[in-house]
Amino acid sequence: MKEIFTAFQAAIAASVAAIKFTDFDLGQLDVPNPPVSFPCALLAFTGSTTTVLGAENDEETLVVEVAIAFRLRERTHSVATQTYRDEALTHMDTVEAVRQALSGLTGTTFSALKFQGFSLDRRADLRVYRQRYETSYYPEPASAGDPQYVPWPNPTGPDLCVHPDIEP
Repeated sequence: MKEIFTAFQAAIAASVAAIKFTDFDLGQLDVPNPPVSFPCALLAFTGSTTTVLGAENDEETLVVEVAIAFRLRERTHSVATQTYRDEALTHMDTVEAVRQALSGLTGTTFSALKFQGFSLDRRADLRVYRQRYETSYYPEPASAGDPQYVPWPNPTGPDLCVHPDIEP
């Protein structure tokens, strides 16, 4: 998952100049005077399911959520002049730029991020858009240094799927 996080940070830095801060979502927006620079993008792994592909390989379907937060004092109401309203809605361009930067993002241990939807937090202090993505993640298999690792013999002969040290 480290590769997903670092790819997320690199993609935002390369494509969305308006975002001033990226990090894991550790609840920074839930405290007074959030310790971030706005606008920010915060990543959270919010769920997963695992499929065993073989003796040493798994595939996880991960749900990744990106919170894009703004401190806004905009005038989007119906009686605002068009100039104010247009200026106030520019943050939505940043939200779309984040989606463009992350949709399809891929790496050596994860498949292309697929946009699944978004939600908007109802808050008076901040504007927070939450985008959800899904990806297949392929964690590194256990290695010889791992106490849970059991090496398999060369796959030959009729006992191809039977480990010689484990009773069938």
